Amino acid sequence: MVSISGRIRGIKAAVKDFLMGATVYDMIQDLKERRLCAEYMLMLVVVGDMLGYSVSSYYRLRLLPYWMPRLEAWRHFLLRERDITEKLR
Repeated sequence: MVSISGRIRGIKAAVKDFLMGATVYDMIQDLKERRLCAEYMLMLVVVGDMLGYSVSSYYRLRLLPYWMPRLEAWRHFLLRERDITEKLR
């Protein structure tokens, strides 16, 4: 049997999730998308030689160990086909 305090906590959590989804969830998702795009643009400058964009700098090699785990996802993002409807949203 569920106690009254457990039900109250459940109701509080549901109201909190509802209010967050109704107010700031869309802004948070937009900020995450912008941060990812900014990071991908920086990666293009640093490791763009793999795709044929030659930007020479010795210091960019210092950033390479931090981006090695995400390199395959970045290449997939840049090389995938795009549709006009993606820009309409």
